[in-house]
Amino acid sequence: MVAAQRPVKGEALWLEPALASALLIVSLVASYGEPWPHYLWIDIVTCAGAAAAYRWPLVGASVAALGLAVWLVIPDAGPSVSGLGVLIVVFAAHRKNLSWRLPLTLVVAGLLFAVMIVRSGVEPERYWGSSLLWAVFLGVAVGSGALWHRRYRLLQQERERAAADLEEFRLELARDLHDTVAQTLSATAMRAHLALAETDVPGEVRTDLEWIAEQCRSSAHDLRQILGRLRGREPSAGVPLASLGTLRATVEQQVERLVTAGFTAESEVGVGRLSAARAQALSAVTVEAVNNMVRHAAPGTLCRIDIRDDGDDVVATYTNTAGAQSAAAPGMGLTGVRERLALLGGTSEQTRAGTEWRLVARLPHGVEANPTG
Repeated sequence: MVAAQRPVKGEALWLEPALASALLIVSLVASYGEPWPHYLWIDIVTCAGAAAAYRWPLVGASVAALGLAVWLVIPDAGPSVSGLGVLIVVFAAHRKNLSWRLPLTLVVAGLLFAVMIVRSGVEPERYWGSSLLWAVFLGVAVGSGALWHRRYRLLQQERERAAADLEEFRLELARDLHDTVAQTLSATAMRAHLALAETDVPGEVRTDLEWIAEQCRSSAHDLRQILGRLRGREPSAGVPLASLGTLRATVEQQVERLVTAGFTAESEVGVGRLSAARAQALSAVTVEAVNNMVRHAAPGTLCRIDIRDDGDDVVATYTNTAGAQSAAAPGMGLTGVRERLALLGGTSEQTRAGTEWRLVARLPHGVEANPTG
């Protein structure tokens, strides 16, 4: 048994079967009403070989050539139009750039002369004209197959160049991010820790410095994961993956932050399991939502964080009472939230009804982590 080759994008495996099907229809119409009953079967066999010529080259060529050659041994019957199926075989061989395409072309040329000229009853004095006609047909099959192969190779080379350019861009972007953003985050975190080492730092300033150091550490963690993906690597084994526990810890930290800022804060995390990617995304969304609450919520009002599993999605809802100066249009932070969620197939929506501002983030389930998170 000959195994079919795995399809490659752009090969157009349907082409030979489509041409063979059209030829079979023409053959059936041309031989309609013939008293000899075997025309139909020879037409079907020849066109079937032509249809298989690209996927199974050797089998297809052998069957189609047999369907043409059989007319040499059948007395009192002119060859059928289906014999042109060997031209489809030649086209497929040159389109596929087979190593034996030239010997195949010579064999087909001989068969065409023997069957379609000598066997068909053409007068000897007209052999040259008929031979020229079939040579043109054969040349068209060879030329179109070779042109198709050249076009396909150019397309493949273009794809390879595009892939190489993309990989080079990703590596360059990763280097630039490491040399700029990563270094800045590290320097900022170091300066914050140096400032915290001073004994005369006021309490409120110390709280802000601790928050800055924590945010720099968290952002550096996110950046390491992004750089790993840009370089085509998994996150470093030394960097723990986010989890449901990470999300719960983030929510607790942000609640403390709201309380410290003078708000009343409530939270609930009603999720039994969560993948690392979704935990990381929702942790970042929670931090950004609280950033907006601190900036825009009315002082002293209630802020709530509610993360639940509704069966279809993980839904995170952030609500607060909007202050008088709250911006109506979403800022860059909320745009980043939407883009982060979109990477995992999620969505976000922010609404304002009266004085209540609400952000709802939805993430579909993925490959979830252990429920104990």
